Amino acid sequence: MSPMRWYADAPARRSRQVTADLLVLAWVVLWVLVGRWVFGLVMTLAAPADPLRSAGTGMQSRMTDVAGRVVEIPLVGDSLQAPFSGAAGVGTDLVTAGDRLEGGVTTVAWLVTLLSAGTPILLTVLIWAALRLAWARRARSLGRELGEPQAQELLALRALVHQRPRRLQEVLDDPVTAWRARDPEAIRVLADLELADVGLRTSR
Repeated sequence: MSPMRWYADAPARRSRQVTADLLVLAWVVLWVLVGRWVFGLVMTLAAPADPLRSAGTGMQSRMTDVAGRVVEIPLVGDSLQAPFSGAAGVGTDLVTAGDRLEGGVTTVAWLVTLLSAGTPILLTVLIWAALRLAWARRARSLGRELGEPQAQELLALRALVHQRPRRLQEVLDDPVTAWRARDPEAIRVLADLELADVGLRTSR
């Protein structure tokens, strides 16, 4: 089984493939940066979460401390403790509200980022991967066992069937007769003509 080819033998075709790969990579990096910017922009909506948590934590701490002190007041200590304990509970609610706000905004930020940046990245990568895989499979099929004369003869026959007559006559005056005569040089030229469509060459 011949190895999978990812780049053409022909310099011009290989250069176009490398350029396409670099453009896809640059496109992905660009949208990753856009995604980070969008994520940061949406996360600014969570700015009130820290003040809420800070205020809640401070209120809870102070009210708990006060409740612990007023309980020591004779006769009325127990009755005074309940309001301060309730106020401490409000502080806990503020902390919870801050956590929920940040969690909700983070979820929205991820969704917006994935939709805005992930979609163009995914579509581009899928199209690029499909085209490259299709080329690699075709190149592997055409390039299998190029060193064997019978394989080159088959490629030459495919060239006679698939290539335009004018293109065939550009490389050989009488390509059909040359193929029938099993002319090695003519067979190699015809095989190269077929392989040129995917940027490959026969082994010399």
